[in-house]
Amino acid sequence: MTDRHDKLLKSIVDIYLKTAEPVGSKLLADSEDFELSPATIRNEMAELEAEGYIWQPHTSAGRVPTLAGYQYYVESLMEIKPADSVEAKSIQQLAVKDLRGLAKFLVAKINLAVVVGFTPNDMYYTGLFNLFSQPEFEDHRMVLSMSQVVDSLERAMGRIFYQIREPRVLLGEQCPLGDNCALVGATVDTRFLAVLGPVRMDYGRILGLFNEAVKTKDYV
Repeated sequence: MTDRHDKLLKSIVDIYLKTAEPVGSKLLADSEDFELSPATIRNEMAELEAEGYIWQPHTSAGRVPTLAGYQYYVESLMEIKPADSVEAKSIQQLAVKDLRGLAKFLVAKINLAVVVGFTPNDMYYTGLFNLFSQPEFEDHRMVLSMSQVVDSLERAMGRIFYQIREPRVLLGEQCPLGDNCALVGATVDTRFLAVLGPVRMDYGRILGLFNEAVKTKDYV
């Protein structure tokens, strides 16, 4: 990957995370981040597509990240967004006093589903309505796929309960929930905390919130 490709892919992923709409060359050319013509950006995007990092859902549409594109973004391009001081204080207090309350707090911040595992066989989850309100679930096939995930959620969480310590993103083969989903998880003491969502989620924002949660070592 060239530096220009890195910058272009990061912009495509960042924009797509916010809009859930394919990102076109004109939009990128009009931004202050690039001093390139739409034609030049289209050529660069074609190279990224050939390398497997983005794809074009329709002939006249822009591009969206592939699973490989998201993986590269998470490993090499993503910027973690720290929680603000008010969020950090709330997260640390809830982590000590009320894990279910912490899960609900995170749901309100990221609009996805959150799972708390007290043991591999004792799970609490909340935010499924928020999860299914994401644009991806306008496709009924995604709804059916995620419904199957929810049905097997406790078993899947149980398989990774002891495998994750520090905040970590699980995508593709690493994710126990399938290719249509992603998971951000962390373990503090003996509890497991995870965010469940489609592959399009704001990983930098979620990891920033999780970093505050794992600072507290004495869950009760």
